[in-house]
Amino acid sequence: MEKEARTNWRRRLRVPKTAKKGEIITIKTMAEHIMEPGVRRDPDTGVIYPKKIIDHVYVRYNGKEVFKSQWYSGVSANPFMAFKLKVDFCGLIEVEWVDDYGQSTYKRALIDVYGEKGELIYP
Repeated sequence: MEKEARTNWRRRLRVPKTAKKGEIITIKTMAEHIMEPGVRRDPDTGVIYPKKIIDHVYVRYNGKEVFKSQWYSGVSANPFMAFKLKVDFCGLIEVEWVDDYGQSTYKRALIDVYGEKGELIYP
């Protein structure tokens, strides 16, 4: 498998730049990954490709875990995920993908949250 040696898998995170206090925003992520389930055979040698999937996804908002997901071998390659989050403060949104070998990658985004008078709301 020529893709297996690749180490520069891209991670994408789409978060609105601004929101109003209490607004529910949509966060979208995409992880470029082969998601090899460990059941396919090499057509030439008959050797089974080793399992290599993203096991867990963690989302943190200002350091606090607000979402987590456990994935299994049925998830397609380059998985896309979207979910909702209520924002009350400006801050950092971080998504961490962890594979079945314990290797993790991150993508981070900042969001500015404004109050009713147009002021930034800090934690």
